[in-house]
Amino acid sequence: MDDNTPMTLGDFESLLDRCGSNRADWPADRRDAAERLLAQSPDAQDAMRRANALAQLLDLVAAPAPSEALEARVAALPQSETAHWIWMVVARPVWRPAVLAAALLGGIYLGGAALSTSTAYGDSVFDLNSVAGGGETLGVIESLEE
Repeated sequence: MDDNTPMTLGDFESLLDRCGSNRADWPADRRDAAERLLAQSPDAQDAMRRANALAQLLDLVAAPAPSEALEARVAALPQSETAHWIWMVVARPVWRPAVLAAALLGGIYLGGAALSTSTAYGDSVFDLNSVAGGGETLGVIESLEE
């Protein structure tokens, strides 16, 4: 919804239930529509008076102090920083080049291991057929191309 959409009385009462009677707490995109309805509707003005009265009554009541049991339960909750070091070590940008380098070296090693010895340490002859897996593999590829 935007400010141009008229607000119904039900929407206004829902706004009061969710955000209270303090206009600064109302969502900015609905504030103008609520103000227009409040200026025009006696029912909205009555709902606003009731919300203001409720807010004043709630302000008179002191918030209860938390019990010792509640304080103990909150203190026993695990701290969110316990696993923080894992995120800092693993996900730091410093490690990204190391991971890429390891992947590159692993690829070079596996690629070199796949070459036959005559091609890898070669007689200065590079045989694509032996790199691709021999004549059988190239035959399958050629049959797929036809």
